[in-house]
Amino acid sequence: MSLMKLPRQASEAISKANGGNMLTQFSKVAAVAVSVILCCAGVRAEANCHEVAGGITTNFVDSSDTLGSATGDLAGGLGVHVFNQEQGSGGTIRLTVQHHWVTVTGETVSLDQATVTLFPTPVPGLYAGSYLDGVNLSRSGTGRFAGASGKIYAWGAVDLSKGEVVLRYSGNVCYADRHPDNSKSSES
Repeated sequence: MSLMKLPRQASEAISKANGGNMLTQFSKVAAVAVSVILCCAGVRAEANCHEVAGGITTNFVDSSDTLGSATGDLAGGLGVHVFNQEQGSGGTIRLTVQHHWVTVTGETVSLDQATVTLFPTPVPGLYAGSYLDGVNLSRSGTGRFAGASGKIYAWGAVDLSKGEVVLRYSGNVCYADRHPDNSKSSES
């Protein structure tokens, strides 16, 4: 054994005893740090997301607009404007709509345009309605809904002969910031 190899062998022995070379150690530390950051960011983001649910009753006030109220987590007043109506297969009707929603505390829940599908029933004029793709929050609401995102699904009955709509809604709202008014937990 030459004297030149002894320091390298000693270095390798020390390196193995300490868990590998510095690059390997740095890689392990970096991997753990990245994992912790991603984990905590996910927990923080999820901490601002809450399940919402309730009911909606509205009446058509003309051929393309409804006015009504919502109960539950998003309680308040709402209206829906029908932009487009098209016949689908099997007697379905697809409506392109825009919602206008204000909570009882005066905050605006801003939603993207959506499509509600009406499925015929044996009763003339009575349809089962469903937002099959949900309705996305558009991030331009006010109060605790400023910058909020999420998706809400709804289903229920639409009686076109009487001009009445009754729906159940449920989904998730992810608030942009911690707001004093936003203390509701998804566990409640």
